[in-house]
Amino acid sequence: MKRKKIAVCDLSRFNAFSTKRLLMRLNRLQECEQSFGLSDKDLGENTPAGFIEFKESPDWIAEYEYLKELLSKREHIDQPNLKH
Repeated sequence: MKRKKIAVCDLSRFNAFSTKRLLMRLNRLQECEQSFGLSDKDLGENTPAGFIEFKESPDWIAEYEYLKELLSKREHIDQPNLKH
């Protein structure tokens, strides 16, 4: 399955996103491959500038950390205790 590249987004724009949209973005980032070396891409294939494709990229790291920090400050609903 070929994954779509993720366009880099200015981090300040995430402040206006809903929690649901932030979680969707975080999930898309988590679906990225670890690195070019571990992918099935050919050497001639490059990720275009302005896109995220691998978790080792500086853009992926910055965006992932920013989203995690932003989500940690959002309100959340505690899950009920599911013990029977």
